[in-house]
Amino acid sequence: METQKAREDLLKIDNVLIPIIGIHKYNELKSFSSDKLTEDQKSQIAAYESKNSEATEEQIAFRAKYVEIVHRPKSKPKFSITARRLYNLFKANFQKICERPFIKIEGVTIKNLEPLIYYFSRDERFFKCENLSRISEPSFDKGLLIIGNYGNGKTSTMKVFEHIFKGVPGVGFRSFSANEAVTMFEKLSSDLDRDNFEKIMWRGIINFDDLKTERIASNYGKVNIFKEILEERYRLKSKTFLICNFKEGYEDDLQAAIDEIGEKYGGRVWDRIYEMFNIIEFKGKSFRK
Repeated sequence: METQKAREDLLKIDNVLIPIIGIHKYNELKSFSSDKLTEDQKSQIAAYESKNSEATEEQIAFRAKYVEIVHRPKSKPKFSITARRLYNLFKANFQKICERPFIKIEGVTIKNLEPLIYYFSRDERFFKCENLSRISEPSFDKGLLIIGNYGNGKTSTMKVFEHIFKGVPGVGFRSFSANEAVTMFEKLSSDLDRDNFEKIMWRGIINFDDLKTERIASNYGKVNIFKEILEERYRLKSKTFLICNFKEGYEDDLQAAIDEIGEKYGGRVWDRIYEMFNIIEFKGKSFRK
């Protein structure tokens, strides 16, 4: 005796039982010209159309809606984390990444850390942070330009965030020192190498450390490679993080540090800094012993 499932999956046409195909298979077969189809495939099309010709308009509409829902692109949930949770993760990972405990110094380390915690957690308190400069209009959509004195935790702090967000779409980032990027460029020996370098340096979220300290690249001539990198990342709207020190002799002068970027990479880069970056000052002297 045929099972219910078998009766549902077969249709008798001219005393021949034909397997009932689904809408996806039907659409696939209908995309071919008739002369490309076998007799069995033509029978499957006929069976599908015979079965569905008996459906009411309401049933046909329901099936179409069902197919549309099944094939509708699934929206990925946006990454979300609270500021408190992120701060706890930061403290827990700092020791592992930096091989020393995070030292909580009121008015210094906490004030330096606050804008980053609130930025990455998209907490509205970000806009009220003391160490967030108003030279550039703050926005969660902009990148970060972190400026401070030597050795006061800029690099180690961003290393911890890089570790925390590793592999998180839309939030995770990679870090390169400025001279590391120059060295990578100097090793390029083919057009393919250059294409791969551009894919790495121009796209995605990247943190460039020790900006302004890099040497001029030497590869078939002298190249100010970071001028090109920053201009292309602006063009492609790639979110960028930069870390740099104050200009020598102008410690604690944010504008002088920004102007030095313009002196090194040109007026176009200088002009775009304000559009590309939230500017954050890391205060305090060197913590290195």
